[in-house]
Amino acid sequence: MKYLLLVVSIFGLDEGIKQRVDKKETLGKEKRVPKLPVVIEKYYNNGAALNFLAKKPKIMLGLHSACMAGLMAIYGFVLRRGNTGLKTGMSMMVGGGLSNLWDRIHKKHVVDYIRFDTPWKRFSRIVFNISDFFIFIGAAVSMLFAYR
Repeated sequence: MKYLLLVVSIFGLDEGIKQRVDKKETLGKEKRVPKLPVVIEKYYNNGAALNFLAKKPKIMLGLHSACMAGLMAIYGFVLRRGNTGLKTGMSMMVGGGLSNLWDRIHKKHVVDYIRFDTPWKRFSRIVFNISDFFIFIGAAVSMLFAYR
């Protein structure tokens, strides 16, 4: 039950932030966070990472849906038999993935809003959302605990 609560919490947190960003921020306008290399910038991502498949939204939606269906099937199995670390990591991936899929279905794009100001220009142009971080961290945690 606590793992499903984690999924719902991640989904709710990111959707709440996305709604606030959508209402309060102007598309493409940067707002720097004082004393941190963080920039808040509303961005509508039509594709996956780095705008992969941005010009093919139906394929992107199908691919995202298929990946989530597969992840959910594995997650169902892991909830019954997996260890705590694997359950936690997969819960993070499911919560983040569902939030982004929800956007893709209901808004036809994913709302991203966090960018990092770094010396690496290519990285500095990428805009993320909280779900993305949970997906990345969840994947790392899942890999660490997959064979324990």
